[in-house]
Amino acid sequence: MTPSNPNKLKLLFLDNSRTTRAAMTMVLTNQGYEVIAVGSGPEAIEKIKIEPFDVAVMDLYMPLMNGYEAAKIIRALPDKCKDIPIIALTASNDPRDMDICKNAGMNDFVIKSEDHKGLLEVLQRYCQSLGKSATPK
Repeated sequence: MTPSNPNKLKLLFLDNSRTTRAAMTMVLTNQGYEVIAVGSGPEAIEKIKIEPFDVAVMDLYMPLMNGYEAAKIIRALPDKCKDIPIIALTASNDPRDMDICKNAGMNDFVIKSEDHKGLLEVLQRYCQSLGKSATPK
């Protein structure tokens, strides 16, 4: 494993679909992000406890623990772990889901799309606010 670049945005990507994790890791890495992908809420929580991330991107609907539950647990963690920006990434455009995300402590809500434009725009905003970079390969 190569060491982290402190100037590059490091994100945790959570989705229960192995195919989605692989595809999004490739897309996000090609956009210049450092990506660690996990497949479950409990796995994401454990990663956040032991490894620093700038942003977490998580699917909402997963078995074992959904994204809402994972976000609530992350927000209850000690120290800086609880402050990680969390972006909900979902196919749902239901306003109720947006409200649930907000109440769970998520910072942003992005609807999945084939071009990933919404997610990339939100991530770029975090790059700017955190003084990090994303340089496409």
